[in-house]
Amino acid sequence: MKQTQKPLSFDDVTFPPHFETEAPEDVLAWQTEKVKAGRTAADECRFATPDEISAIVQKFVPNA
Repeated sequence: MKQTQKPLSFDDVTFPPHFETEAPEDVLAWQTEKVKAGRTAADECRFATPDEISAIVQKFVPNA
């Protein structure tokens, strides 16, 4: 008899249960600091320049 698995819900895929994979406190603190810095930069309208975006695309997209 073939068992079919129940499809995962969007919430299960996006927000999996927190078991042993929860990040350590130092990682969570680092993430929080990076998010705060990003929000501050966005509030000050400091975004990537076209040259910065081009450099990133060329780094990851072949023949870009």
